[in-house]
Amino acid sequence: MTKDRRRPSEQNIVKEAPGGTAPETQAMPDVVEKTIAPAAIERALSVYQQLQPRDQSVIVQARKILTQHIYGMVDRGERDEQRLTVGGLAHLKAVEREHGIKSAHGAEASSPA
Repeated sequence: MTKDRRRPSEQNIVKEAPGGTAPETQAMPDVVEKTIAPAAIERALSVYQQLQPRDQSVIVQARKILTQHIYGMVDRGERDEQRLTVGGLAHLKAVEREHGIKSAHGAEASSPA
């Protein structure tokens, strides 16, 4: 086995950033807030809509719940879009299970099972 004689800056070394995540998985807060979090919200909402048809007023409420929860996750340091999406969906389903999300048209469009 030969020893790599290049300087560390020339070697392809991936150093772990604080918090245990590799640098390529870390994102600048501005990028997370303007790109990653909105994409996670849209993806979670899309999955939520595919699970069962819902009234538009329920979708609006779901978007509000997802937005608050996902940005809360970002504030706590989460930067991974998939984790934000899954965390948002899990929270939305928990809210739906515990309280239901009522339609503006009087009928409960999304109720606890």
